[in-house]
Amino acid sequence: MINLRRLGHWLQFDKSLSFALLARIWQVISGPVTVVLQYYAFSLAELGIYLTILSVVAVQPLFELGLASVLIGQAGNLIGKASPVSRENGDSSAQLAWLARGAMRWFTAIAVLYAVGGMCLGWKVLAGSETTTVDWRWPLVWAVLSAALSLAVSPRIYVLEGAGEREYVYRMRFWQAVCGSLTMWLALLLGWKLWAIVAVFGVAATFHLLIAFGHRARHLLTSTSSLLTIPRNSWLARIGPLQWRMAALSAAHYLASQLLFLYVSYYHNEVIAAPLGQTLQVTAAIQALALAWAQTKFPLIARYQAEERRELAGTLWRQTALVSSGLLLLAMVALAVAVAGLAIFQRGWELRFIPPWQVLLLGVGYLANHVLALQSFYVLSRGARPLVLAAGTGLLCTALAVWLGGKYFSVLGVITAYSISMTCLTLPLHSWAYLRFRQRKTLV
Repeated sequence: MINLRRLGHWLQFDKSLSFALLARIWQVISGPVTVVLQYYAFSLAELGIYLTILSVVAVQPLFELGLASVLIGQAGNLIGKASPVSRENGDSSAQLAWLARGAMRWFTAIAVLYAVGGMCLGWKVLAGSETTTVDWRWPLVWAVLSAALSLAVSPRIYVLEGAGEREYVYRMRFWQAVCGSLTMWLALLLGWKLWAIVAVFGVAATFHLLIAFGHRARHLLTSTSSLLTIPRNSWLARIGPLQWRMAALSAAHYLASQLLFLYVSYYHNEVIAAPLGQTLQVTAAIQALALAWAQTKFPLIARYQAEERRELAGTLWRQTALVSSGLLLLAMVALAVAVAGLAIFQRGWELRFIPPWQVLLLGVGYLANHVLALQSFYVLSRGARPLVLAAGTGLLCTALAVWLGGKYFSVLGVITAYSISMTCLTLPLHSWAYLRFRQRKTLV
């Protein structure tokens, strides 16, 4: 008989992980409902435009420059090293307030650049499309502005998460996912079409504001007791060496893995790209579900590392890597089987997705990407600098391959280029650098 308590302990279940998984499970469950409503709300051309706007708004990580992981890791290390008073930098509350304040200034500037860049990209892709027959301009503008607002306040959420408020942050994100899906369904049923995107991102911005400036954040991130003792230029001095490396890797990773749909849409048309975009909506939820194990444990691992509890940190990381990778693999196989099963109903639903064998091929690339992310999380948890040369070289080569594949070979080209390059080049390069890092450091 299975011991559920022992199994739960091995899987590292806690309340924060439970809420994170609930949010991802909700996305997986609600996804088919959204797909059905989109099937009746949009023509194939309209669906392509809808997915193009979503992809344009999703360039946000490119502007975020990987600072999220840095902030979460730094906050976790600050809590792990907390002492009543540090003569050099002040108490831990002031340190967290200092970290959040400096990040807010940085992210406000980034949000402005993102708003301008997102609108320009959207105009570039959609204005030149021969299949564009609906008014997409104002939905694009308001969706990008809503996402920019979320981006501007997000650093306070990252610091809050790293400082130990993981359960609160993930509980709020779960309710954000639920309210977002319900809003999407209602908007589609009311015939709002592209304005459904604006409604969903408006809900997301509202929840981001509630988390970033709610009572938990005000209590933890507004201390000024020792803030004056912290040098004004120390934020850049401390965060800069980690941040610019994460920025480079984040940009390279985005170019390699997040533009598959846009390449097909831009070089071909929205109708050809729509099945890929529909599939990527589902696979993104699967990938996020698997990555939730690492994301929820990352602040805890960083804290254990700062407390010199490296054996515990290593055990937690290994279990996290095994469970999350297995979940990703099983979910991608299940998706391929489900897409194949749609043909039984003879309603043409399977035509809204890429073929099952392409889903499996895409899953191979996703698994390689996931393992690379796990290695990067653990390096950051040690407070070490990201492995820029190895990861950057592989990701840029993958980005080049994906661009050429999408330009000349459409959907099959981007999927094949992504999976082969990520599996045969990027992951081996990063794994080689990671193993060398472990030899230099006394890791568990």
